[in-house]
Amino acid sequence: MSDQHDHHGPTPAYTQRQLSRAENKAREVQAKALESVLEEDGLITPADLDAVLDTYENDIGPLNGAKVVARAWVDPAYKERLLRNGAEAIAELGFGGLQGEQLTVVENTPAVHNAVVCTLCSCYPWPVLGLPPFWYKSPAYRSRVGGRPREVLREFGLEIGPEREILVWNSTAQTRYLVLPQRPVGTQEMSEDELARLVTRDAMIGVAEVRRDTRARDAGADRRVADMAGPTALPRQSGELLFQDPWEGIAFALAVALCERGHFAWAEFQQRLIAAIGDADRQPPEARPTYYECWLNALQALLVDKAIVSKQKLTRRAGWLARMAAPPGSRLMPWLGRDVPDEE
Repeated sequence: MSDQHDHHGPTPAYTQRQLSRAENKAREVQAKALESVLEEDGLITPADLDAVLDTYENDIGPLNGAKVVARAWVDPAYKERLLRNGAEAIAELGFGGLQGEQLTVVENTPAVHNAVVCTLCSCYPWPVLGLPPFWYKSPAYRSRVGGRPREVLREFGLEIGPEREILVWNSTAQTRYLVLPQRPVGTQEMSEDELARLVTRDAMIGVAEVRRDTRARDAGADRRVADMAGPTALPRQSGELLFQDPWEGIAFALAVALCERGHFAWAEFQQRLIAAIGDADRQPPEARPTYYECWLNALQALLVDKAIVSKQKLTRRAGWLARMAAPPGSRLMPWLGRDVPDEE
């Protein structure tokens, strides 16, 4: 396994300034107030938010990779191009971009099984695999799979026979890897779309094999969020959504879950976000709101304008949360008041 590793790769699309402690605490209160009011009104549940974040970790990108694998299974010429130049071949299907410019595809065979790791962090081909799973970033996986691959794969429930060699590939900022799994027997009559639904993220990392009875979840409806481009493109780093603090993940999940429940069209929110980012770009760098500040403010304004939530209720809830969280003399309340003025 190669030890070369350089993380001076492409710069993330959106560079955020670091919020002060007071600013960050104010945004946390704002997000928590919105979440609690929506939950209290029966518009959202904690399970909804967990499901959104789980979907973006496990389904959105893997749907792309599954299509790549299925095409290679049914089209020998495409498979040849894929193994020769992965990035160019996946671009034929409309996938690619940041963290996917140099992509090497390695094929599982009856003689060889491949697995992928990033030994130092979580370099990962997100255009085809989505967000890296937690275990992929864990020290336990990164430090052990290279030296004891059979043992680690067995812990995932995958038993590789002694007749098969195991190759472990180290993803870096320069080259990321995708495993082309073996096509399961008994699938000769299945269509390309049916085959794609068999392919899982873990099989394309190499910690699982594709089985005929596997059914990956369909996340096609959520592509409108994952594929946002231009100023609204989601901040990413090493392939994963860039949440610097927990409130950012809450704000992200709230918007997606509310849209999925039919409270607004995604285009409505996206237009608000574009406007908020445009306003932020006109401010001096030292005071410019971050991406997720724009996201949270755009979401709150949209919900208030559509009378989905009451601004007065949000203000009262945020004030109560701020008093519970802030010691006397804290700078939190002035920051909070700037964004959600009290309405008596």
